Amino acid sequence: MADNKSYKKSNFRGAFFFLPKEKRIALSIIYDFCRTADDIADEGFIDAKERLDALRAEVKNIFDNSPKTPLGSALRAVLEKYPMPERYFTDLIDGVERDLKTPVRFDTFEDLKWYMYRVAGVVGKMCVEIFGYTNEQTKEYAEILGYAVQLTNIIRDIEQDAKIDRVYLPKEDLDGFALTEEDILSAKRQTKLKDLLLFELERAQNYYEKADFILPAEDFKAMLAARAMGNIYCALLKKLQKNPCRFNSKKIKLNKLEKFFILLKTFMEKP
Repeated sequence: MADNKSYKKSNFRGAFFFLPKEKRIALSIIYDFCRTADDIADEGFIDAKERLDALRAEVKNIFDNSPKTPLGSALRAVLEKYPMPERYFTDLIDGVERDLKTPVRFDTFEDLKWYMYRVAGVVGKMCVEIFGYTNEQTKEYAEILGYAVQLTNIIRDIEQDAKIDRVYLPKEDLDGFALTEEDILSAKRQTKLKDLLLFELERAQNYYEKADFILPAEDFKAMLAARAMGNIYCALLKKLQKNPCRFNSKKIKLNKLEKFFILLKTFMEKP
């Protein structure tokens, strides 16, 4: 699951700047849960499967109103204020558990979408329950924005993931550009690889545009934080489009000034 490791350093912190303190705290607890699950899958624990099973059991405890851990107790308090389905949390665990099946490969884009929904789309749905909304379509907006953000992360982190034998781009896409997973793992055939990455970036761009299009006008203001996060990642995508094959180079990111102007622009947007 490609993402930043620290909430304080992540793009989420800037996007949540607009929210009242109570909602920022609630979202940081949701983030801690997601980060905990992700770290179990990413840190190479020998007992990772058992740790995820324990986290899944704690989710059941939370929804039975009998949490056993500090994180579980904090999350229970969040859910009392902002109810959401248990399946959101079990779906996320199912998603990160997919990363334990090394080597990580996906045959089709539909397979990848299954994964992206669980590690990103469902997180968006968790967030909108805290943001607040009036139109059910806003949950679809959050899901689609999740696809856009996760696909951006996958492309940004393609080299880093390849080093731990994770190739998220589906085989059907590699086949379409006459590439093999070895071309990804070794960063060979740069021209064809660039074409593939530009194709995937365009796909991500389409998700950002679709999310913007379907966001109901009545929830435009409530989704200020979500729109800010989407705008930050969309700006990151545009940087990637200028240099998609960045192997052996510094990780592309936005600086604080760039993020500030994106947040200011988002605040001034109108539906």
